[in-house]
Amino acid sequence: MRDAGDLPVSVRDALVESFDEARDAVRRGDTETALERIDTAAGIVRHKVPPGLVRERLEHGVAAVERTAADEPVVASEYLHVMKRMLTGSEDV
Repeated sequence: MRDAGDLPVSVRDALVESFDEARDAVRRGDTETALERIDTAAGIVRHKVPPGLVRERLEHGVAAVERTAADEPVVASEYLHVMKRMLTGSEDV
């Protein structure tokens, strides 16, 4: 899969919700909640996103958030923002 627009709406919505909740948690300094939400997103990516470029990018972003949420929350927040933008196609996220 080369385009996130090809994902089922329910999958995109679930990922966007997880990324939003994780980003809110990271911004509050609630690393535990952020990692729980990103774990949810990782499961969705693993089970619902077909192999291809979109999945690779999401897996990369999820791994980056897992690495940076605690010590570099600004970096984690930006990864979450970019992943959401990739899914929604909107700059206004």
